[in-house]
Amino acid sequence: MRSLFALLLVLLLCSVQLASCDYQGAHVPLECCFKFTKGKIPVARITSYWRTRSNCPVKAVVFKTILGRRFCVDPSASWVKEHMKKPKHQNTLKPLGWNNLAI
Repeated sequence: MRSLFALLLVLLLCSVQLASCDYQGAHVPLECCFKFTKGKIPVARITSYWRTRSNCPVKAVVFKTILGRRFCVDPSASWVKEHMKKPKHQNTLKPLGWNNLAI
């Protein structure tokens, strides 16, 4: 009977320990980019853009196209900076939802 009680106590302590572990990956927001799109996106197809949040592991800009697709791009690329200067795209708000994210 004592061994059963001891076993249950050990299992309980192990489960509490596992539940309290802090995994680094658990704090990555869902709206982050992890890769950049290869190639340029034509400026005429872009309807809006936004920057990823500051707590994302990779800083990125997300371009949304006419068809509603979203592309993660490198914010330090010269073509991205030029696209972001276009008056049509300035002051755009981040849309809700992230479906159709293309990488």
